[in-house]
Amino acid sequence: MADESNSVLVVGFNTRPLVYSLNKAGYSVYAVDFFGDLDLYPYVDDSIIVIKALKSNYNSLKDKYSKYLAQFALSLYRKYRDVKYLLIGSGLDDAYEERELIFDEIKNFGTIDVNNNIKTIKKSRDIKYVLRFLKSNEYKVPTSYSFEEFQLQNLKMEYPFILKKMRSAGGINVFKIENEIDLASQIKILEKKIFIPSEWLIQEYIEGIPVSCTIISNGKEGEVISINRQIIGEKFLNSPKKFMYCGNIVPVGISEDEERIISEISILLTRELGLKGINGFDFVLKDNYPYFMECNPRIPGSIRASELVLNLNLLDLHIKSFIPNEWENLKNLIKSAKPKKFATKLVFFAPKDIEKSILPKINSLEFVHDKCEPTKNVLKGEPLCTILYGGNSLLESYNGAKNIVNEINKIIE
Repeated sequence: MADESNSVLVVGFNTRPLVYSLNKAGYSVYAVDFFGDLDLYPYVDDSIIVIKALKSNYNSLKDKYSKYLAQFALSLYRKYRDVKYLLIGSGLDDAYEERELIFDEIKNFGTIDVNNNIKTIKKSRDIKYVLRFLKSNEYKVPTSYSFEEFQLQNLKMEYPFILKKMRSAGGINVFKIENEIDLASQIKILEKKIFIPSEWLIQEYIEGIPVSCTIISNGKEGEVISINRQIIGEKFLNSPKKFMYCGNIVPVGISEDEERIISEISILLTRELGLKGINGFDFVLKDNYPYFMECNPRIPGSIRASELVLNLNLLDLHIKSFIPNEWENLKNLIKSAKPKKFATKLVFFAPKDIEKSILPKINSLEFVHDKCEPTKNVLKGEPLCTILYGGNSLLESYNGAKNIVNEINKIIE
């Protein structure tokens, strides 16, 4: 077996950005990943890919992948019990039973858990608790009710409003409701699957600019890494859903006052929730004021853009934030880091079924990542690739990334 004294098992829906940075920081990396993108393999020592192991595809598994991520994490861990660190990315945010299985497995073998514990995650994902806490600290928050109380108490909410799962992720299970007929129709659709009213939220629709804050902490203190513009539901990226996460621009390019309030709220919540490592907070800016949307108690999707902008290996810092005697150095490093450029990340979804024969042309484009293996067609609505483009200004980075989108469209026409 390889030397495991500086090794990490990474588990997540899309681990490619994480394993890239960990490999660059000198770690041996093992990954359980949903997609198995072509550019994941150079940076891992071993991996299990969910869709390959199950001989399935994104559309068939996208609503039930968390149990498979956990099962395969246990399989890979049993092969490499000497691995030093366990890092869980996206895909297991609210899968508490699956997390418990993994944590129970590692605790007897000396592997260091570099994740928030389940109690912290549950508290962070309790949106009603977090909104009450912020309101008690005199921050503005969107009016929100559980669907259950909204229905039983016949409460009124001005249209349009948002119907969303209390623990949503990536913009999935978030719906804009325009009127009573729209609400009844959406409930009918949801009831065809499983609709538990107590798990859903009716929330005031805040129209504005979606932003996020990336922060690092040791459970007591926190430092803001970056404040980011979020790109949500964009048609030019063929977003399959209105509120689907489609990327970021880092840094955000907003006023100092807006940044100050976002930083205040993020640091306050980090302390209150006891978060450790790198985590993300989502907001919507309306009338120059940030309304809190949700907490993602894990490394956010904007992390590679933040690394590019700050010229820092943030995955290495995430792991070190769990080591007590590393915190002061790490904190000073983040404080002294200044943005050196702008970066735009775009997630491009397939606008139609894409023939596998043209995937190498897309994969060969500069600034393209999360490259699909040319072994099968990419189906309409599946993520085709990610674009990451750095520039000296916000417009330069954004337009540069959009130019790559244009190149992809020419290839797939």
